[in-house]
Amino acid sequence: MIDFRWDQEIIENVIELADCIELLVAFSDDTHGGHLTKANFINQLQSELVNNAVSFSHGDEIDDFNTPFEDAISLIERRASWLGETYPFKCEHDEIYFAPSDSKKHYLSYLFLLACSSHNRIPPLAHNLRIQFENLCKEAMRALFPDWAEVLLFSQNSDDRKQKFGWPAIEAIPKLAEKLNTIVYSDQELSKTQQEFGIDLIAICSFEDALEYPFFAFAQCTVSKEWWNKKHEAKPSHALSGFLRLDVEPPNFFFIPHFPRRNGKKWSESRNHTINCILCDRYRICRLLEKSTTFNYKNIPAPMRDIFNEIQKYLPLN
Repeated sequence: MIDFRWDQEIIENVIELADCIELLVAFSDDTHGGHLTKANFINQLQSELVNNAVSFSHGDEIDDFNTPFEDAISLIERRASWLGETYPFKCEHDEIYFAPSDSKKHYLSYLFLLACSSHNRIPPLAHNLRIQFENLCKEAMRALFPDWAEVLLFSQNSDDRKQKFGWPAIEAIPKLAEKLNTIVYSDQELSKTQQEFGIDLIAICSFEDALEYPFFAFAQCTVSKEWWNKKHEAKPSHALSGFLRLDVEPPNFFFIPHFPRRNGKKWSESRNHTINCILCDRYRICRLLEKSTTFNYKNIPAPMRDIFNEIQKYLPLN
């Protein structure tokens, strides 16, 4: 089920190492049975070093893997304290367990996001994870706005784009302009293709009046490993410049399934990667879904339910 190889980059990056351990524990077969000890971890690394000639050190000797494992355990413990019952792992005596709370199904949201962030390592689910991540972000974004707000997917292959806006840009942009009480510039030729202008999500709180610009926000969603390269795409000044008259700069939300937090304030990425957008990482998305009044295990879009069912199928304690 899980297709990855331990290497120096993973071992030296505590966040990626913690994710890989979570994947291995949650989606493992009988080899680990839903838990991983320090001894299992070190034996597996040493075995892979011998079998695949993977080098973890500058010399001929195998590195000491105790410290990376202990650092990963510390991070997993912090994640547990941040997310409570939503987080399906726990640590005891140098052992990591898959131990979801049966009282709520929010832990599946965490596993979904974990799988999205490592989609390339889960080949059977990779394609659908990339697609359904947008649906999960739609539900998360809905929790940020009042219940009477419209939250719509503008991405080119979404049902909302087809049903609410129209697939070709020449249809979609005028309909978006109508919802925003603004106008389409006439000096730009709109394409007949399914152009999305870098906007995946739109939230609009209409006041049902003629005044320009209701309260609205755009968002971009990506599962890309180098996610920071896309954080500016949903900024109206970038996405719709020359197409719509937008004299305001609404919030620019950016959703990623990754968890680049080392502690409460320190991130694994530089500040340049996290500014100029309202970043919603795995932690914030999980918190939003906890607060959502429309999202629960029994009330989710059918395609996303299929992914949850597939995820459950691979859980060792199922």
